[in-house]
Amino acid sequence: MAEPLVTRRGTLAVPTFLPDATRAGVRGASSEDLRGIGIEGVVVNAFHLLRRPGARVVQAAGGIHRFMDWSGPILSDSGGFQVWSLIRQDPNRGVIRDNEVIFREPSTGEKWNLTPERIISLQFQLGSDIVVCLDDCTDAGDPEPEQERSVERTVRWARRCREEFDRQLAERGMVDVPRIFAVVQGGAVEALRRQCAVALAEIGFDGYGFGGWPLDGDGGLLSEPMGWVAESLPSAAPKHALGIGRPDHVVKAFGLGYSIFDCALPTRDARHGRLYAFREGWSDRRPSVGDHFYRAVRIHDPEYRIDHGPIEEGCDCPLCTRHSAAYLHHLFKVGDLSAERLATLHNLRFYVRLFGLLRG
Repeated sequence: MAEPLVTRRGTLAVPTFLPDATRAGVRGASSEDLRGIGIEGVVVNAFHLLRRPGARVVQAAGGIHRFMDWSGPILSDSGGFQVWSLIRQDPNRGVIRDNEVIFREPSTGEKWNLTPERIISLQFQLGSDIVVCLDDCTDAGDPEPEQERSVERTVRWARRCREEFDRQLAERGMVDVPRIFAVVQGGAVEALRRQCAVALAEIGFDGYGFGGWPLDGDGGLLSEPMGWVAESLPSAAPKHALGIGRPDHVVKAFGLGYSIFDCALPTRDARHGRLYAFREGWSDRRPSVGDHFYRAVRIHDPEYRIDHGPIEEGCDCPLCTRHSAAYLHHLFKVGDLSAERLATLHNLRFYVRLFGLLRG
C-alpha cells in the first residue's frame, strides 16, 4: 500500500481523488459541501487563474486557500495540457517554442509569455501545496519526431522549474515548503516514455505525473504507456494519473501503481444528469480490473419520473439520504440549479467511497 502524501496543509490518504476546482471552485458545490462529503484536497489550474482573475488578485486575498475558503491541500496544475489543447484547436491562439509558450487570449488579444520560471513563480503566488512543472504535452498518436521534441522540452523545462522552485524557497526563506511534481511525456513510444521518466527522476522531484492525453482512439486507457512510466520511476514516489477519472479506469491505473487522480468527469457528468452508483453487493467490496462494480444512472430518462427510491440504496450523500430519483428528475426537468448541486455531491461522494474501498 502506498504511503500517505504529506503536504504542508494536511496528509492525503492514498489513493486519493482530487476534484477539479479549475478556476478556484468546483462547479455546483461550495467548499463547505466538499468538506461535508469527505473531499480532502482539490486541483486548481494555474494557467486559467493567471487568465482570470489574475495571480495578484488571488495573492491579495491571502492566497488560493483563503480566496476559495479551502483549508486542505491544493495541487495546482501548470496548465500545460490546457495550453496545448487550445493551441491545437486554433493555431492562431499561440505557439509552443523551445524555451517558452506564447498564448494569445482570443477575446482580448492579450498575449501571455509562459516560461517554466513564470509558471513556478505563479504557483508560489497562489500559495499551492503541490506545484507542477510546465510540460510540453502531446497526443499519443502524434508522430515520433514530435514526441522526441516534446520529451526534450519537457525534461529541459522541468530542470528550469526545479531551479526556479529552489530559488523561490531560498528567496522566501520558507519553512513549510510545497511539494513539486514533474510530468512524464513520450506519447505511446516506450523508449521515450522510459527515457523521460528516468531523466526527470535524475533531476529529482517529490512526485510524477503521467502526461498527455491518457486515452486511445476508442476511449480505452493507455495501460501500456502508463505501466512503462510507473516501472521507470522510483517505486516510492507518488504517481499522479492526470485527467484519469472514469471509475473502471481508476481501478486499472491504481493497479499499475498510480495513487493520485484528478478529473472533471464526475462533476461534468453530474451537471448533465449522469450519476454513478455501485451495483448491488459492491458498495463494500474492493473492485478489481474487469469487475462490473458500478452503473450509470441517466436521470433524464423517463423511467425516473416515478422512481421514488434513492439513486443508490445505502449511499450517504445529501441527495440519497433526503431525496428520491423522481425528485432529482423533476429538478432537472424544470431547470432548478439545485439539481446540479445535488447530482455533483452524489457523484463526488461515490468517488470518496470508491477510493475508500481501494485503500482497503
